[in-house]
Amino acid sequence: MKKKTGKLRILKLFLWFCSIAVLGALIFCGAAGIKWYRVSKSGEQVTIISEPALPGDGVRLGEKFTLKAEFRLPWGVNPSLLTAEPAEGSQLCAEPEFRRSKIRWGYTLWKGEVPLQAYAEGEIREGHLSASFSNNQTLAMKIPAFRSNPLPVDSADLEIASRIDGRKESKLPLYATIAIAVLFVLALAVYLIRAKWKHAARILPPWEVAVNAIHALIGRVRSGGMPLEASVAELTDIVRDYLEQRFLLRAGHQTTGEFLGDLEHGKGTLSESQRDFLKEFLSAADMVKFARLPADRALFENAADKAERLVTETIPAENNKKEQTA
Repeated sequence: MKKKTGKLRILKLFLWFCSIAVLGALIFCGAAGIKWYRVSKSGEQVTIISEPALPGDGVRLGEKFTLKAEFRLPWGVNPSLLTAEPAEGSQLCAEPEFRRSKIRWGYTLWKGEVPLQAYAEGEIREGHLSASFSNNQTLAMKIPAFRSNPLPVDSADLEIASRIDGRKESKLPLYATIAIAVLFVLALAVYLIRAKWKHAARILPPWEVAVNAIHALIGRVRSGGMPLEASVAELTDIVRDYLEQRFLLRAGHQTTGEFLGDLEHGKGTLSESQRDFLKEFLSAADMVKFARLPADRALFENAADKAERLVTETIPAENNKKEQTA
């Protein structure tokens, strides 16, 4: 019994300790959250704890060293960008960066590190350092001037930096090449768009439409893709549509008799042989469509040939000259 009682006491103490620890953690987290919220809403600014400073033992030619600056950031503010512009005679060895060093109640401490190297002897003038933060605050600082000391000639670790021309290489040829390439691409795009637009905008005259339709119909008949009876009816429609558009006739809305009557009264300015062909052709087509007479392959081929000839013979004189010239 005593052993069990002792174990229960130990267990109770452990549970009490865990409860107190959890409660303390919750209280701490709550207090930290409240503090973070208040600080982030307070508008407190970033401050500089220490300006960039040189190493205490001086700088030698070709030696790599790091300038460090320290910043105090209130909770809710983060570092964004660190940039440096070294003076002539010195250069960056790597990109400047921020490193978090400590977290304190209500703020954090960050170090800005700028790795540099001197490539020329003598006095190196001041450079510029800029630190930006998430609260849209930017702090400008100076990279201190320093003297680059020569290395001893008998030094065992002689590592003289390759002198870099402080003047930046002109990028004008590159920009000019890019500009020319862009202009060429734009000109090509404009040309292609205009060519496509002209091609799409051109409306085919009725005679071209009719000839193309006749050729397509002949191809379908010869390949066996269309019955002869249907081909004769379609050829009739092609001819009627052409005459309606070419001579402003009502060919598509008249019976064969009405249409032929208009031709007899001089409408359409067709020659006598053309009128005879139309009369014979349309009458034969009506016999195929309405009297269900069987169509003949030779009849269709002959009719199609004469239909194409009728279209080409009725092309306006000025358009016919243009097409022959083209």
